[in-house]
Amino acid sequence: MRIPSPLLSAATKPGAVVFLENHAAVQTLANRMDSLTASPEGGAGPRVLVTATDHGIIYGEHGHRILYVDPNGTLLHECAWEATGSLNPPRLLWARLQLDWGQWVGIKPEGLINEARFDLSKKPGWQKLTRENLHRMAAQAMGVTPEDVAFFYDDQSLTLDKQGQVTIRHRKDALYILDDGTFSRPRFMACLGAMRWGRIDFLPVVELFQSLLAGTGSATFELIRGLYDDQNANGAPPRLLRYRGIPTYPSPQAFHLFSTYFLPEVPGGTDPFPLFMDPAQSAKVTWRPRREVPRRCFDVEHGLCVTITEGAVQKVTRHNDSAALPYSRPRKDGSAPGGRMVGTTQTVLQLQDGDRREEFPLRAEWGVTKPAPLPERSASPALTWRALFPDGAPALDMKRAYFAVPLFPEDDRMVEDAMTQPLALEQTLDYLERLSSVPSRSGSLNNVLIHNWDLLLSEIIHPTEDQDYTVLYTRPEFAQRQAQRLWDNAAASGHLSNLRHVVFFQADQHQETAYAKAYGLIYYWIPFEQYRQRAECERSVVAVSKALVSGGSAILAGPPWLKDVCSRVALRALASDPIAETAGVRTHRAILPKVRVNPEATLFLVQKP
Repeated sequence: MRIPSPLLSAATKPGAVVFLENHAAVQTLANRMDSLTASPEGGAGPRVLVTATDHGIIYGEHGHRILYVDPNGTLLHECAWEATGSLNPPRLLWARLQLDWGQWVGIKPEGLINEARFDLSKKPGWQKLTRENLHRMAAQAMGVTPEDVAFFYDDQSLTLDKQGQVTIRHRKDALYILDDGTFSRPRFMACLGAMRWGRIDFLPVVELFQSLLAGTGSATFELIRGLYDDQNANGAPPRLLRYRGIPTYPSPQAFHLFSTYFLPEVPGGTDPFPLFMDPAQSAKVTWRPRREVPRRCFDVEHGLCVTITEGAVQKVTRHNDSAALPYSRPRKDGSAPGGRMVGTTQTVLQLQDGDRREEFPLRAEWGVTKPAPLPERSASPALTWRALFPDGAPALDMKRAYFAVPLFPEDDRMVEDAMTQPLALEQTLDYLERLSSVPSRSGSLNNVLIHNWDLLLSEIIHPTEDQDYTVLYTRPEFAQRQAQRLWDNAAASGHLSNLRHVVFFQADQHQETAYAKAYGLIYYWIPFEQYRQRAECERSVVAVSKALVSGGSAILAGPPWLKDVCSRVALRALASDPIAETAGVRTHRAILPKVRVNPEATLFLVQKP
């Protein structure tokens, strides 16, 4: 068959292909455009495969995919490969993926390698240790099986030299933000277990998944499933996959993502979810490819990215959308994340955000065969996440809104002020549990002020009918994202009405008014830049003390000398912990060993007598 012109023009237009390794293949395609036809046969390329949904896959001279393009010519991902000999699968050098909202992210195989060394020279008989002995020792230290160690550590990753020194090289694939669509200035985002991209044989653990830009997970699995299909196109039974990592971090989100592209199965046909959620047994769940998987189509004219599965629209993302949330199919209870729903009639795509509904023409190339119109709008106004902002939701541009995720350096640069907050979450929740467990104090927590804890709001706010929260935010993009998550949590638990007790205000406009009221609990995060402004810090603590009721408590983050200030303003320190020494930082350091946290940043639990 002839190749659709949008596919070829997308591949050959200047700037579309950024990896040098692919330029020759694209030039060959350009020279053959007049006579080129789609070829379903494998082998040497370059060649083009047009799928049943009119998506295009372009393979290089080596026979492996280098480009994946939607029916209208929008590039979805690009891969660069290096041949490793006829007996071994090729090695992926780079990959870049376009997210639904136009941002590019990249994958660098083994982009993050952490080394650890151990001295066994004093262990009797160390010279006789075999590779299997090392696997057993490593497995015992890591709390995994020797088979897991053998799976992830090859001969170069676990070595014993002639001096008795063991070196462990833990290889991870790094995920980067590509600000200009290339790897010229990559910014580290997250990592996953080192994949065998030339032969997909397991489902990976994603570490720092909270740092992923929206859509990264599904775009990555679009690539994983695409490569898996390429590698299993020989007619043999498909290779079953398992979720593997050292360690695994099973979660409902991971299960949902995997289930979108693969079908989970367990012996006996029982529910696989409970087994998957047990870290010790997650690998017992096998995953076989689903017959139908999500496919993305960009509508450049209307600024949309539409995701379709089995003939039904599942999700729509609008470009230049300051809410930075997709529209999703309503769940069985009629709700959708952020209150944003998508529906379809025979001819129209419906997008609804609260009480506002817009319609766009349904394009034939999307292949929508299962209309699912939205119900008639209710006469009563819907309570949306925007209601949390009495002065109106923050005015943000799309990119700033989407970038409201915690990002950490992969090297030894200091973690930024705001990004330190997620590392302090576990200790903060421990403080809160301590307060809630004391009957004499639990009643004083009904009125809560939260100031400058913008990255943790949905974690520390648990609204009830008798609990009021006032939030003073300084980072509007994070406040918006947290308000959306808070709305989702309340909708999922059936407590949306309780959000009427939560209000978000800009700190610089409402601080004086907020501190004129009385609270049983105050959270206040002092910015790092104020640590050298002692007078300013002291004024902040004085304001906290005045706003607390007698018997009230505060969770403060600030410099270590804050303890002395508290004692002078009628606040008694019940506990203090340097953030750099908390459990959250220890967990983070297991992923990024070089991480440095401000050594002065300290959490305090204080009480007003």
